[in-house]
This record gives sequence, structure tokens and C-alpha cells, in this order.
Amino acid sequence: MDRVSAWTTLCTPEGLFRWGSQAGGVPATPLVAGWLNMLQEELVAVVMAYQGSLNPEDSQQLLKSLRAMVANFATKATTLAGYGILDAYTKAQADQLLSQKANNAITLGGYGIGDAYTKTEVNQLLALKAAVATTLAGYGITDAYTSAQVNQLLEQRQLKNTASFGTAASWVRDGSTGAIEQYGVFNMANGANEQTIPFPLAFPTACRSVVLTNFEDAAAENNIVRVLRWTQSGVTILNSGGNTSTAYSWIAKGN
Repeated sequence: MDRVSAWTTLCTPEGLFRWGSQAGGVPATPLVAGWLNMLQEELVAVVMAYQGSLNPEDSQQLLKSLRAMVANFATKATTLAGYGILDAYTKAQADQLLSQKANNAITLGGYGIGDAYTKTEVNQLLALKAAVATTLAGYGITDAYTSAQVNQLLEQRQLKNTASFGTAASWVRDGSTGAIEQYGVFNMANGANEQTIPFPLAFPTACRSVVLTNFEDAAAENNIVRVLRWTQSGVTILNSGGNTSTAYSWIAKGN
């Protein structure tokens, strides 16, 4: 079988029929006898293969031939033998082989395996192991503390106190209670309204109190100094009266 381009050049580059254009001088593809005969014989071959002869009174010979072709192909493909396949097991043969294998594989002994524990043997060993493993002594371990001994040692252990001492500020922390006391000296500058003193150690939880003490309580001084506010990291001092430079000590407590 071939396209019309095998008989004429008056067609598309793809070998298809084309429309002509009288105005453009392009002729249409002619109905070439050779191409029509080829197409006729292709159809006749299908009918002859399944009908045996041509019948001008039967307009469904091609349809009947195609149906017969499909029916014959489906009948052939229902079994391995229908395709001529001889090197594959049928379902029945495969099921028989699998059933024989399953009968042999229900135990380790069925496979001839002698170097593995059965479920019963494993369960017995686990039960014996569990009975021994409830204590360190059950394993014969003597170089480790029991949980009771560890708890006792932790209760007896006293955490160390820590401290840091500086020229301007210092702090002391109680290791057992976590209480922290910080203290130092600052100078309220002349005319300053507010002054923030940073703690040398920020309180992990909170600052609980701050106390001020005036170093220079002379009669000529009229400073009114008080704590305005504090945070975990510092305290702000307010001078609400007076205009002299005055030294103070402070103590902050918290945890």
C-alpha cells in the first residue's frame, strides 16, 4: 500500500490530496487509476481472506471479514497454547507447585534448617532472660550504683556557692537555694534625673528588692533619691530633687 504521491506529483509534500486553485494556477490532485486500483485490491484482499469470494449484492462483506478477524484472534489468545507458548507454567501447574512448596515450608525442619531457634525455644530463652534482668545483681554487675544509691548521693550532695567580686559591683549566689545577692556603689551625677545601674549578673528568675544607702548626708545636700524601677538586669534610680553629686551604695536581692 502507498500514498497517491507514488502515482502523481500533483499532491502535497506529505503525499496527500490537495485542492486546486484556478486563480493561482495550481491543479488539484487527480484521481489516478493506479492509486484507486491499489486501494480496491487492499479491501478485496481482506474480504477474500474471510469470505472466499466477492458478492456484489452484499455491502457488508468488509464488516463481516473484520468481525471474523477479531473473533479468531480472541479465540487464539485465551490460553498459552493458543499463542504457541510452551516454556511457561499454566495457572494449574503453578498452583500445584506452590502447594507442594507450602507443605514443605511450615517448619524450619521442613526446609532442613538446623541452626536456628524455633518460636518456642526463643520464647523460653526470653522468659529466662527477663527473670535475670530485673536487677544489676541479676546480671552479676557490681561496679554500678543502683537507682536508690544514686538518689541518696544526689540528696547528700551540696551544690557549691559561687561569687564574683569587683571594684564597682559584686554578687554572691547560694548554690543550694539559688538565692542571689548583688551590691555596689554608684554616684548620682549633678543635675541628673534618672540613672540606670546594670547588675553585674542578671537574675535568672526575678529581682525581688533593691535598697539604697546615701554615703554623703550633709546638711547642705537636699537630694531626694529613690528607686524608680528594676528589671532582672538592672535598676533605675530617680533624683527628684537636689543638684549635688552624691554617692550611694545599693543592694539587690533575687533569684
